[in-house]
Amino acid sequence: MFKFLKDSFDYKTFLLAVLLGTIGVLSVNSATFNSASHSFFIRDIIWQASGLIVALAVLFSSNRFLQNGAYFFYVLTMLLLVFVLVAGKKVSSHSSWVGLFGGGGQPSELAKVATILTLSKFLSEKGSERNQWQVIGISIGIVGLPMILTMLQPDLGTTIVYLAIFFSILYWWGLQPIIIVGLIAPLAIIFAEFSGTTVLVITVISLGLLFFFLSGRRLFSVTLSFVAVAFGLFMEYFYKKLLQPHQQKRIQIFLHPNLDPQGAGYNALQARVAIGSGGLFGKGYLHGAQTQLRYVPARWTDFIFTVIGEEFGFFGSAVTLLAFGALFFRGLRIAELVKTRFASLASVGITSVLLFHAFVNIGMNINLAPIVGIPLPFISYGGSSILSDWMMVGILLNFYAHRKEH
Repeated sequence: MFKFLKDSFDYKTFLLAVLLGTIGVLSVNSATFNSASHSFFIRDIIWQASGLIVALAVLFSSNRFLQNGAYFFYVLTMLLLVFVLVAGKKVSSHSSWVGLFGGGGQPSELAKVATILTLSKFLSEKGSERNQWQVIGISIGIVGLPMILTMLQPDLGTTIVYLAIFFSILYWWGLQPIIIVGLIAPLAIIFAEFSGTTVLVITVISLGLLFFFLSGRRLFSVTLSFVAVAFGLFMEYFYKKLLQPHQQKRIQIFLHPNLDPQGAGYNALQARVAIGSGGLFGKGYLHGAQTQLRYVPARWTDFIFTVIGEEFGFFGSAVTLLAFGALFFRGLRIAELVKTRFASLASVGITSVLLFHAFVNIGMNINLAPIVGIPLPFISYGGSSILSDWMMVGILLNFYAHRKEH
């Protein structure tokens, strides 16, 4: 056992996850203190402990178990996503929950892990046998199915996480950067259209220069730029058909939060007030006025970072950010250390999901990203998300333990 802990146990990744989980428990306790929701604190401890058990179970599983079972896991989660569309439990207008013993769970959280493993398995086993465009097409199919099923719930936040999975794994696999830029370009243009003509023009020019320097061919660059612009404009035309009214409102409020300060913009404005009032070292644990007086909605889920910012200040926020940054670099380090292609690709996919969640959630809290309902890994309250986070850490620990095996 001592030899395993010394040579095969990645205590750095494990301790970073424990640190973030501890911050989460303390934050949920503060966010629900002296309120009817304080039972969430006890549940959060239970979920964190359960997640730890899941991580250890995955750690001690066979090194081939994850790869061999990837397709089965994927099919199972896709069936669950279809089930929630038909008979799912509605929570906040989202049919994304499976009712279970008086509670519920979100299959979309497990679907993210299944998609990472499945895409990694396909690319590691079949990617070299097909040309690049066939690989892109099949990869779009693997990632696109859960994206569509999740969007229909509707859950925009989880839907866009799949983009992070797709681009990060394909890049690590070896997809040419110019193709990645070409796939991202329409999304950048759609976003730029909401920001005004000036931002749109700058975005188009920047994309054109990127295409030119990456390809070295002027005609090819102009063609890709034109296609990206055309597709972006085409998507904007169907903007109101693709997004729900409340999702459109979130994008508008993100760009202009003062348009509706007492309505749709209230969350974003109160979050900024809470974090800004924390100062250097915060107001003290359980002493945050915005938190304890419940001025910030969803303060134990989407806006839990406001608790950290207000009560622990810049110092506490910096510790949290550094912990996420260190976890990101550990994930990349594991991707470099492992000897199998599958483990390397899956490590990058897991790392990208955890980083993307942290970036978007914290960005929501400080108005650098639209409010899309993405939890902060290990910290936001939520059984499904916490179990998913710990499962991904368990997979990283498993890969590290078997890093020398081919």
